[in-house]
Formats: sequence, structure tokens, C-alpha cells
Amino acid sequence: MKIIDDEEKNAHWNHLLKEGAKGCLVGLGISAFLVAGVKKRYPQLYARMNMSVKAAMWVMPTIMVGAFYTDDGSVQFDEDMYQGEYKAKLRREKGEAWARLSTPDKIFTVVNGNKYKIILGAWAGSMWGSWHLVNRDRYMTTAQKAVQARVFAQAITVALLMGTLLLSMHERKLEASQPPPVPEWKRFLEEQQLQQPQQPKSQ
Repeated sequence: MKIIDDEEKNAHWNHLLKEGAKGCLVGLGISAFLVAGVKKRYPQLYARMNMSVKAAMWVMPTIMVGAFYTDDGSVQFDEDMYQGEYKAKLRREKGEAWARLSTPDKIFTVVNGNKYKIILGAWAGSMWGSWHLVNRDRYMTTAQKAVQARVFAQAITVALLMGTLLLSMHERKLEASQPPPVPEWKRFLEEQQLQQPQQPKSQ
């Protein structure tokens, strides 16, 4: 168990406050976007909401995102504090490996590292875009519009899955051309052993 001093405690607390405030601002922006969307899209429904529901629409996203940022900030602080040199070495090695990549491989690495965010965002955008496109038709019923929008969204989902498959295939090909990586836990233990002072042998 590691004993921390007052200076480290204060630094940890200040970092949590900073990250929590940042998260609350992001959550407040999400709340404002949510409330504005409901007021514009469903004005009658919003007018019938009581004050508790309206307050929850502002408070819940703000608190949830703020708590997420605070927790993530605590983990980040611990990593920077106790694994700073090890993380810096990893960043240098990743930078050197990045410099050796070709431009297409760099583009692939960025896309592959954020593929789930891209897929989720593209899927959500396809759902909204499909409904927005189909909803312009004044002759179809709501049920027909929903079916048509689902067909469009399913086609886009299949295309996204195919893209994910191609990314995975290229990732295996790229990994095969690189030397096998040493597990991070093993490298970290080796770094810790090197940093420990040598104990004198007993006579």
C-alpha cells in the first residue's frame, strides 16, 4: 500500500475538480442540446412536462458526464503519477513506430484506433438521416416510413460491418509485418526491477 502525502493529495483533488468541471460543462452542453431538441420537435409534450422532468433533463446528463470525467481523471492522475516514466517511454516508442509507417498505414492506424466511435457515429447518423429522408414523403404512413427507414439503415449497417471486416484484415496484415510486441505488464515489471536498488549480498 502506497502512503501519499498532503501535496499529492491536494494535486489529486485539484485534478479531479478540473476534470469534473470539464465534464459538467460537456454534460451541460448535451443537456442544452437535448432540451432544445425536445422543445423544437415536441413542443406540446414539453409544455405538459412538470418541473421535475424538466429539471432532470438538465441535471442528469450534467451529473453523469461530470462523474465520468472525474473518474477518468482519477485513473489518469494515478497513471501519470506512478507510471510517468514508463508511459513516457511507451509514447516515445509509439512515436518512433508511427514515424516508420507509410502515409496509408498512418491513415489506417488512426481510423482503426477510432473504428468503434466512427461506426457508432455513422450508425446513429444513418438512422437519423434515413428517417429524415423518408419523413419528407407525404404520401406514406408513419408505419411505412419506419419500415423504409429501417431498410436504409440496415443497408448502411451491412456496409459498416463490411468496412470493419476489411479493417480487421488489414490490421492482421500490418501486425504480421511488425516484430511480436512484448506484453506491457512484463515490460513494466522489468522497468520496476531495473529501478530498484541492488540489495547487498549477506556474507
